[in-house]
Amino acid sequence: MEAKTNQTVGSIKVSDSVILKIAEVAATEIDGVECSGQNLIPANKKAKMFGCVKAKLTGDSACITLDIVVREGFNAVNVAESVQKSVKSAIQNMTGFTVTRVDVNIAGIKFNDK
Repeated sequence: MEAKTNQTVGSIKVSDSVILKIAEVAATEIDGVECSGQNLIPANKKAKMFGCVKAKLTGDSACITLDIVVREGFNAVNVAESVQKSVKSAIQNMTGFTVTRVDVNIAGIKFNDK
């Protein structure tokens, strides 16, 4: 029986935008995070949230910062902790990057329309 060996035939690079998108999708999958499609949206339509996900990449490690809006009725701290775990797991599993830190800023609350 022949043993298979992994040989490198070139380099693989992961774009910064891919890391950002993975983080954004992982955050929006958490129940309690307000989202529209796959973009996080502010509770106040007049407010602008440009760059709701930021990443600092160094070698093969990443430090992620997210701004999220939490829906009314959800515990903001629990939602933020779930976002941290989800983002870290998704990036590490999909890219092989080591996520050293995930900072979550709660940027607002989305109140139910009554």
